[in-house]
Amino acid sequence: MGTLVVRHYLTDSFARLADHTYVECGTGKKGWSCWGGKTGGKELRRGTGSTSRADRIAQPDEKAGIRCYLVNGVCHQSANRILLPARITVRGARGYRISETLFGPYGRTGTRPCRSPFYKYRNTSGDLAECTAKARPAVAEPAPRALSADDKLDWHYIRGVLKIYDQAGSLLQGRSPDPAALANFQVRLFLYMAEFNLGPLLSRRLAAHLEKARRNLEKKRMRLERSFVEKEMDGHDFANAFNRMTIAFEDEMADIMKPHEYTTLFDLEPGEHVVLADPTIVKAIYGPGE
Repeated sequence: MGTLVVRHYLTDSFARLADHTYVECGTGKKGWSCWGGKTGGKELRRGTGSTSRADRIAQPDEKAGIRCYLVNGVCHQSANRILLPARITVRGARGYRISETLFGPYGRTGTRPCRSPFYKYRNTSGDLAECTAKARPAVAEPAPRALSADDKLDWHYIRGVLKIYDQAGSLLQGRSPDPAALANFQVRLFLYMAEFNLGPLLSRRLAAHLEKARRNLEKKRMRLERSFVEKEMDGHDFANAFNRMTIAFEDEMADIMKPHEYTTLFDLEPGEHVVLADPTIVKAIYGPGE
């Protein structure tokens, strides 16, 4: 069995951007860019899993089916899909919890023209030739290690997430899924994230406030996405509006929650803003803009 390594790097601290994440196999001979670059990153974590399956999930464009940037997800969701065989996520990357709040761990399924089904390819196994020990005979692969407590928690969390995905199977696989049902699905993922990370800190009162805020965010983002898909705004305006919406949501969460609750849930201090629209990627997709 091969090794999948998730790497991350800070794209622009001045612009308050989240970390970029990408995936490579343990030999370093094969990588998947996940919308951005795939060199120069620091290792975040690694896990054992089929690199052939990861490559099939990644697809030739290395975006893992995250079709529309900022609509279906960002680099974090692409990387998480590719990392599925290793049963790990990009947890720990700066801004990931905000990204997960907005897109879920594996991205938003979306509707046309931004349909982004999550194909898991469960029957694919084995490893790519460039991801085996023979591909790099001069350097030995790290010996398999016992799972850490964090690894076990990761897999416990992922199993819960995948159960939610499986229960929504017919909704997510439909050609024209009901937008209201999709919104409920995203809210359910967020509440599971909150329950798992906050534990006993999540009172009924706080849970109700979080659900209300997340549902309001869903309405705002659906209006924003509709304006973008219907070409009422260009990609640059959409990215800027998305960042403003993200910051406003962070501020709202900081007002709702106590400081230690906010930090526990989002891995950020209150007032420590993170945005997700990488201007380098936006420029590559939509051109230089005005």
